[in-house]
Amino acid sequence: MYANVAQWQSSAFVKRRLEVRLLSLAPKNMHEKIHFVGIGGIGVSSLARYYLGKGARLSGSDAVDSELVQELTAEGVIMRIGHHSDNLLRDVSRVIYSAAVHADNPELKEARRRGVPCMTYAEALGELTKQYITIGVSGAHGKSTTTALLSLMLVHAGLDPTVIIGTRLAEFGGKNVRIGKSRYLVIEADEWNKSFFHYAPQIAVITNVDAEHLDTYKNLAGVIKAFNTYVSHLPKEATVIVNAQDKNTMAAIKGCKRTRITFNEKNKRMQKWPLQIAGVFNQLNAEAAYQAAHMVGVTRKVAMEAVAQFRGSWRRMEPVIPRPSTHVTGTFFADYAHHPTEIIATIGALKAKYKGRRLLVIFQPHQVARLTALFPLFVKAFSDADQIALLPAYQVAGREVVGGKSSEDLYKGIVKLRGKSADGTVFYLKNIAESLTLIDKQVVVFMGAGAIDSEVREYFVSELLPK
Repeated sequence: MYANVAQWQSSAFVKRRLEVRLLSLAPKNMHEKIHFVGIGGIGVSSLARYYLGKGARLSGSDAVDSELVQELTAEGVIMRIGHHSDNLLRDVSRVIYSAAVHADNPELKEARRRGVPCMTYAEALGELTKQYITIGVSGAHGKSTTTALLSLMLVHAGLDPTVIIGTRLAEFGGKNVRIGKSRYLVIEADEWNKSFFHYAPQIAVITNVDAEHLDTYKNLAGVIKAFNTYVSHLPKEATVIVNAQDKNTMAAIKGCKRTRITFNEKNKRMQKWPLQIAGVFNQLNAEAAYQAAHMVGVTRKVAMEAVAQFRGSWRRMEPVIPRPSTHVTGTFFADYAHHPTEIIATIGALKAKYKGRRLLVIFQPHQVARLTALFPLFVKAFSDADQIALLPAYQVAGREVVGGKSSEDLYKGIVKLRGKSADGTVFYLKNIAESLTLIDKQVVVFMGAGAIDSEVREYFVSELLPK
């Protein structure tokens, strides 16, 4: 282990990264023409914006129109809705596609017929991680918030990082990317579909490990094994930063020969962060971010200054306000929670912050496969909410199970668990419009990773992001 930050920064490993640094500050060809398939996703769009910022000329397609697609069009991407072979322009030099895009996609087939190089989002991002001094944030929960906090620490310290993140930040003009001019790259290193196997960060933060993405890993043991593979494939000089009290993470790094930094040690008090965002888990996210920031020379004082004004990010307990035509009164949040652990944490944070007030959770399950695999945990996850309204499950094309659990099943399970107290507190609804009739000055959180958010925006606007 390096004795201090200066020693790490002067190591042969970092010097080798600096030698290739200039290569990373532009596409291979400043006039490179790249086509993105599935460009409307939060991850793929961030990478597209990175290349736009570097001077590349982009085209892209997505199955449906969306706010992100419209923004990218305004920023200069030649956009097509729907997937067709003629979406691929004549002079495209390479194609980058979402892992959710099927192999028989007509644009991919046309690109391969022409001999145009094709790579997934994860492969393309992995290429960048080898050209910068990269800090990657992975984990089942808290990746986006930790990446945001870490990025703001580096920005405030004057390190001018490039950031590719899976949410929108007000500090980045409401975008999911920041183009910096320094040697540093901060990324959200997602484990879905084994994406993070392609990344080579020099500093790897793991927030936690949980039974998530079981369509890829089957069970918790499979998830732990995947994280173990990830850290084992990191560059030999890399450092792994982990929560000492997360037993799954500690199991995942067992046998790892990379340098380790642990935080949240048992019987060792952790310094409190001056956060505006609620939740003990966000204190842990901030500490994880700081441990990484400290490795590149950021002091705790500067880090605290950086995060003190942070009010959160898109869909992470994001405060929203009703449009005048909605005619509802209360305190409102939009949240991405879609896993039982996240649901419990978000409910706990809001109940702690708004003591004495009723909490209404309006939840759309994301993916029938996840709901089915973790059904008993979902039934119990809402126990601390005063009211629960369930919407039909959002189904992910190509990733579902036949005959799995439904929102109606979840409704029945929660009603059975609550017994007599379920009357007037548990509801099954068709849409967000129906949920508005339940609102009466409570704290309300609209929760889920699927289409619920776009429906919520018809009635509410963000307090954080540019209008």
